[in-house]
Amino acid sequence: MTLVAGALGDRFGRKRIFLAGIGLYGLGAAAIGFAPSLASLIVGRFLQGLGEAVILPNSLSVLGRAFSADKKARAVGIWSAAAAIASGVAPAIAGAILDHGSWRTTFLMLLPFVASALAVGAVWIPKDSPAGHAGVDVRGAVLSTVGLGGLGAGLTSLTNGSGPNLWVLVTLIVGLGGLVGTIVTQRRLGDNAMLPPSLFASRSVVGANLFTALLYGSFTVMLTLIPFVMIRGAHLPMLVAGLAFIPLQVLITVVSPLAGMLCRRFGRRLPLFAGGAVAASGCTMALRVGPNATYWADIFPSTLLLALGMGLAIAPLTTLVLTSVESDRAGTASGINSAVSRAGSLFAIALLGGVLQQDGPQLFSGFHMAMAAAAVACVLATLAVFIIEPGPHVDFIPRD
Repeated sequence: MTLVAGALGDRFGRKRIFLAGIGLYGLGAAAIGFAPSLASLIVGRFLQGLGEAVILPNSLSVLGRAFSADKKARAVGIWSAAAAIASGVAPAIAGAILDHGSWRTTFLMLLPFVASALAVGAVWIPKDSPAGHAGVDVRGAVLSTVGLGGLGAGLTSLTNGSGPNLWVLVTLIVGLGGLVGTIVTQRRLGDNAMLPPSLFASRSVVGANLFTALLYGSFTVMLTLIPFVMIRGAHLPMLVAGLAFIPLQVLITVVSPLAGMLCRRFGRRLPLFAGGAVAASGCTMALRVGPNATYWADIFPSTLLLALGMGLAIAPLTTLVLTSVESDRAGTASGINSAVSRAGSLFAIALLGGVLQQDGPQLFSGFHMAMAAAAVACVLATLAVFIIEPGPHVDFIPRD
């Protein structure tokens, strides 16, 4: 849904769609908190995912339109830092709740934040004029959902130990068919498609999205497996696993605004190249984690490098996406990039099916293979940087 959410903002107004996404996310949290059954919980998670899909690209579009080009990188850096703070604090709180209370509280505690976000957004975000000509590609959305969902289900089943069977074959064929149908549909619709072919005429857009898929796939592997290994392999408390990425979020908070300045001074490529290379070293460092791992000696060094790499890459990458297209296509472009990051994460998680079934010492062989694959993906991401157009270098030395 992230693919069409940007187009919805372009057509009906970014502020309106952004606030609707926050409302959907809150509704999902409430549904989960009070869910009487598993089916209700799944519906609530669906609403949360739908809300997030609407929030992310439209929040970036709001930033893209609110700031001039020379201030956009700094604004995106602050946006990245705020997201890092929130995603660092929340797992620690959730870990403490899970050790001492009900899991429902971890969702119900979101409701005051949702209400506050709605109030602040309604008052502070300026109104924008909808572009009535912007199309919403429902057919493309359905086909891409079928394609990504089918491939995700098929890869999950293929890697969870069941091996090739009729279900795997059917889901992979359906998934590939959905993606092929998406490509055909997008070419026919042209600029009215949710993936306008004209956007991909830019080397920078292609390179940025390839970099995004590879880097975020690796990032998701580490975010998923490090806490899992801490709990199931090294038998550390849930609270410690929840606190594990606090240094990561702190460093991203500090580095993201600085990365915007690096992007303006040294051009588009260098911060992205450095971010991918440092993230690759973080994945490689994780190969040291074993059954007797301790946090500070074995886990912290890899998360520190991962944080530095992501901090260097996130703000310049987002700024690149917003500045590589015309302002009236910013919602669509950011929606595509957000969807690419989610797709990279989806396939990364799908390929971890076998690892997530392991326990104790047996878990670490699969974990090490996943970390090695993540390191290779980060290296490929650094190579994708060279597809991106170099862009201008800005000199910030004051002049009379």
